Amino acid sequence: MTAQPDFQQLNEALSEEEFEELDRFLCSDATSDETMMIDALDGYLTAIALGPVTLPTSRWLPGVWGPMEDDAPEFATETQARRIISLILRHMNGIVWSLQADPDKYEPILNTVTYSDKSKDYLDGEMWSYGFMEGVALARDDWQPLFSNDEAMQVLLPIYLLGADNPTPKQKSLTRTPAQREKLAQQIASSVAALYRFWLPSRQVDHAAEPRQRVVHKIGRNVPCPCGSGKKFKKCCGAASVLH
Repeated sequence: MTAQPDFQQLNEALSEEEFEELDRFLCSDATSDETMMIDALDGYLTAIALGPVTLPTSRWLPGVWGPMEDDAPEFATETQARRIISLILRHMNGIVWSLQADPDKYEPILNTVTYSDKSKDYLDGEMWSYGFMEGVALARDDWQPLFSNDEAMQVLLPIYLLGADNPTPKQKSLTRTPAQREKLAQQIASSVAALYRFWLPSRQVDHAAEPRQRVVHKIGRNVPCPCGSGKKFKKCCGAASVLH
């Protein structure tokens, strides 16, 4: 008998042990060097959750593993594929619910970093911000109204400075020291709350025009894959060695 899939628990927040389980898989040999670590994944999912439009899972899930098809993870079993994807989707849902409940209480998953003198642990928001900007890039045209708004761009600036691929020399000067980068990382939570509020009217219009169900309650091998590819689960994310 096939084990009951974890997609039935998509309405449950991840426990600390489940975060660690997901983190171990993302760091494991089953994934490529391009796969997002837990902090980058958190930033990526946050950008998708608060952005102006709702993206289908098939649009963003492959980006977790890397830019190329060869970056797809080598799941050992169908059960493992179900488990890991369910953890990612549950974390996405958890971000959505936390922002809806109170965006001012949102807490990003950030690391700390110690430099050669080991005098201090600095808050590190670079990989989180990189993930966030990757999430923005998925719907860059839809984000254009924010890019054209000087006040809103100031809200995005701490995240952009830490996560942009090609900052200008002037922008690089704002992230030169560990103390500068930590100060920017400390602003991420408030930036997320402000960005959530900026896009709230757009998301409400988007949802009214085309309602989408965010939570998948159950899945069997012969039903459509929750990633949105249109394939059966057993031919898509349920395949042991291939995601897409």
